[in-house]
Amino acid sequence: MTRSPSRFSLSQDVAGYYDRNTRRFLRFGGGGETGAIHRQIWAPGVQNIQQAFEYLNRLTVKAIEPVLALHSPARVLDLGCGVGGSAIWLAQCLPLSVVGVTNSVVQQELAAERSRQLGLEERCQFVLADFMNLPPLGHFNAAYAIESFVHAAAARRFFAQASTWIVRGGRLIICDDFLHPRALELTPRSAPWRCLQRFRKDWRILNLSTPEAAVELARKAGFRLIETINLTPHLRQFHPIVLRATYWITRLPFRSAYWQNLSGGSALQLCIQQGLTQYQALIFEKEAECTPSQSNEILSPSTI
Repeated sequence: MTRSPSRFSLSQDVAGYYDRNTRRFLRFGGGGETGAIHRQIWAPGVQNIQQAFEYLNRLTVKAIEPVLALHSPARVLDLGCGVGGSAIWLAQCLPLSVVGVTNSVVQQELAAERSRQLGLEERCQFVLADFMNLPPLGHFNAAYAIESFVHAAAARRFFAQASTWIVRGGRLIICDDFLHPRALELTPRSAPWRCLQRFRKDWRILNLSTPEAAVELARKAGFRLIETINLTPHLRQFHPIVLRATYWITRLPFRSAYWQNLSGGSALQLCIQQGLTQYQALIFEKEAECTPSQSNEILSPSTI
């Protein structure tokens, strides 16, 4: 009998992917100065690439500002902090401290060095850990996960744990890729289905659910959805001809981590064009404590 990969081995696979790719993301992705390795959002009013990279930071600030007085001193948890770009940006804008969590040694070292250079090491702490199995870190006014929720091996556990970290009335913000419900109707081995599988495999996606499934899991953990923002129209895409060419070229069986990133990225863009995935921000407010029965309940979210 084939044994399923453990949560630890899945986490290590994600960590290795970012250890190998992070410096290339910063060099070729255009976010080196801002420390951003998430996507650019070209929403109305965004005028340049720096603003496009900072858009999700500003969205996060707007979401967490109302809850900073709930717990003193104000603390925010960055789940999947990358090289600390968003955490440091928040600490520069607001009177709070941030604990960033990454399972990548490379990212943790770069984030810590960045905070030291900016004199923010007392308010920006970066922890090397799997956010699905965190050490005791205390309570937080809010937590956010920017393009890291998809790396959670179990979405149910992600929300249950978040409920133990965030104070009542606090906020949880997720910005990430989600399945469109029509993707649930795909025939296995069809071309769109294969495109989704390529995105998941090459980008180390462990959890790809519909927004509705994520909201239900969050509700079971004591969170109320207060806002959904569809950011898909504000993503810049390759020209269709360039995208198709990139998608087929990256089918060549090269084994480098960055080649896999290009392969998964082109597959994701095709999924977006075909309406199979959507890029959304979900903003939750914690209403109640997660009870043991809720946290142990096994749910089956819609996933592919």
